[in-house]
Amino acid sequence: AQTRGPHAPARVPTEMRPGNYVFHDRTQIGLEAATIDTCAMFIEATVVSRPAPDRVILDCGSKTLTNDGARGFGATPGYGLVVALDGTPDPSLVIERLSEEHATVRATSPTSLRTGDRVRVIPNHACVVTNLMDELVLFGPGGDESRIRVDARGRIT
Repeated sequence: AQTRGPHAPARVPTEMRPGNYVFHDRTQIGLEAATIDTCAMFIEATVVSRPAPDRVILDCGSKTLTNDGARGFGATPGYGLVVALDGTPDPSLVIERLSEEHATVRATSPTSLRTGDRVRVIPNHACVVTNLMDELVLFGPGGDESRIRVDARGRIT
């Protein structure tokens, strides 16, 4: 087991992932190769139901997020990292289950999320998410928006 702290040895990169580098994802955060601020991919989701005080249902399921788990040097539970629209992560929201169209989120502490609220989810595995999409929406520094088609979509042999 490695220790963390001022006298811990620095982590040395042992591999390169150029395909993932353009986006980064929750696995890269967990492996300390990226931060939330350097993740360029997220899924914007809407709260579609609050069936219980400790449960939130989002409109992004396995067809959006993929059911891949995240890896890292610490715990990375769930099927994505829920963050507020301002980019603040909420570790008390854990995506426990995915159906094809919905994510079931367990709130481990009280949350103010209501039906209709929007959140962002940093996916565990950006490569799979890209392959699940027909197009990506790009946001520029000034808030301008453009779209690009995913040409490789459905072309895996």
